[in-house]
Amino acid sequence: MIFQEYYGEIFSLLSAILWALAVILFKKTGESISPIALNPFKNVLAQILFLITILVLGQPILQTFDPTGINGFSSSDYVRLIISGVVGIGIADLLFFKSLNILGAGFSAIVDTMYSPSVIFFAFLMLGERLTFIQVVGAGLVVTAILFASFQFRNLPAPPKEMKYGILLGVLALALMGFGIVLTKPVLNKLPLDFGLQMWVAGFRLLPGTIFSLIVFFYVSRKRDLITPFYNRKVWFPLVGSSVLGTFLGMTCWIIGMTYTTASIASILNQTATIFILLFAWMFLKEPISWRRIIAVILALSGVMLVILGDKLTT
Repeated sequence: MIFQEYYGEIFSLLSAILWALAVILFKKTGESISPIALNPFKNVLAQILFLITILVLGQPILQTFDPTGINGFSSSDYVRLIISGVVGIGIADLLFFKSLNILGAGFSAIVDTMYSPSVIFFAFLMLGERLTFIQVVGAGLVVTAILFASFQFRNLPAPPKEMKYGILLGVLALALMGFGIVLTKPVLNKLPLDFGLQMWVAGFRLLPGTIFSLIVFFYVSRKRDLITPFYNRKVWFPLVGSSVLGTFLGMTCWIIGMTYTTASIASILNQTATIFILLFAWMFLKEPISWRRIIAVILALSGVMLVILGDKLTT
């Protein structure tokens, strides 16, 4: 196929778009639903959708175990996916939603710039990945665009002390996401061009994150207060929509994108989700669009093109 050479980049960008749409909806649900309840709900729903998809594609629920990891998944592969799910989904998402509730979408966009540097750092440390000079420039343009569009000090959404707490939670969440993502890359590198197997990996990685989020939910003592907002029918459209778009479809595109390109390049393209959030906030939430944001979009798209160009020049 003509676009097969660009599968990694295309699906990484699709993942960013889907996650941006989900964040707009997550913000609406987060106004009334606690992250402790939101996290297990969206994980369980996505887990069911992954299971249905795997069964429809005829993929076996239990994969072949091979100690060598050549003709199946080794014990180290399973350990990588389990740790990645707990850390990168169960813990990181909980911290991210808490941070989002404190900071709001605008300031969260600033903190989100830590995502691709986190992945690039861990990819360098754990996988030995390197970026070309052109790709570094492209990554810099993407991060600069996000900072330029989002970094404003007026109208703080919370007191300074609470803001620092929200920023700390956000940075920690993104660092854990980066670590969890890079941890799965050696497993993804072994996958054949099999969509069903890619869906199985995505579903299996989500499973420990789902279990962890359920344990946290059942551990807290105020479960009735956490469940009460679900009785409001108005929250169900954004609740289900954000879970399907972000956790199921977004993770599907993320897995495919990460399989077909390096962790560093995929993370830079995933980072553009912040720019899409700004655009969608203007389109769907009627937030004003400023000249800063228009320039930021142009800068970010230029950075994306440099990242893709740099990747193809090295192949």
